[in-house]
Amino acid sequence: MKHFLSGLIAIALSIAAAPSLAADARNVTVVTETGYAIKFLGFNAPDDGLDEWENELDKVLQNQASTYVEFDDDDEGCVWNIRVDWKNHDESVLWKNVNLCKLTALRLRYDPGTKTTSFLAE
Repeated sequence: MKHFLSGLIAIALSIAAAPSLAADARNVTVVTETGYAIKFLGFNAPDDGLDEWENELDKVLQNQASTYVEFDDDDEGCVWNIRVDWKNHDESVLWKNVNLCKLTALRLRYDPGTKTTSFLAE
């Protein structure tokens, strides 16, 4: 009986932990270290072209702030393009072919002088 009870406890604990294990591998925390506030943050798959985007932000993301982006079952693949639009500039910037399955946090960086994008993956 003692082993049976221990087994039931182990099963209950594994079931309780299941939702956290089921999180989509592409879900990511995005941190802006660009020096600019972001009014639009969009993701699209490379095969979708660069015309279809959906804004993931509910409000402006200030510099040094972060937001958590969740993907759903309709989304496919690990590699995504990321687009941002600055709050005070009429310019879009792209980070192309980012493998979201290999990271949990993405620190976006931008050099306005050279218009070069980069990121630090965590």
